[in-house]
Amino acid sequence: MTQLYKLTEKYQSIQSMDFDPQVINDTLEAIEGDIQAKAENIGFVNANMSAKIDAIDTEIKRLQSIKKVEQNKQGALKDYLRHNMSVCEIKKIECDLFTITLRKPSEVVVIDDDQEVPQDYWKVVKSVDKSLIKKALKEGNQVKGARLSEGKAGLMIK
Repeated sequence: MTQLYKLTEKYQSIQSMDFDPQVINDTLEAIEGDIQAKAENIGFVNANMSAKIDAIDTEIKRLQSIKKVEQNKQGALKDYLRHNMSVCEIKKIECDLFTITLRKPSEVVVIDDDQEVPQDYWKVVKSVDKSLIKKALKEGNQVKGARLSEGKAGLMIK
């Protein structure tokens, strides 16, 4: 079967020819039939890909769950060792393959009530609200630095 892009090129070239309109229409209908068959095959491939993507997503979630369990175990084991070294006042343990060191704790900030923290200490995340700009432009307002443009045509395979 011919590639879709070649069928499209053929379709476009035939449209611009100076032949009998009936011959052109018949030829275009034949090409459209080939394009429809190709599109149907692409739809089947797409459905298979969707199933494969879903299976991969499920496996990723399963592996992430296993990873989280292992991370929790690792954290608990480190906390257990840290606690016991601290209680026994052991600062360093040297082995053949690695060294375990109990470091001095670093200072951390604890927020008891974030509503009481002055605004000077808050981060402000600034971003453009595209939906608000789109609404303004559709209402006929000018928005400096922005314009409406036509995006890609949507493709839906059900």
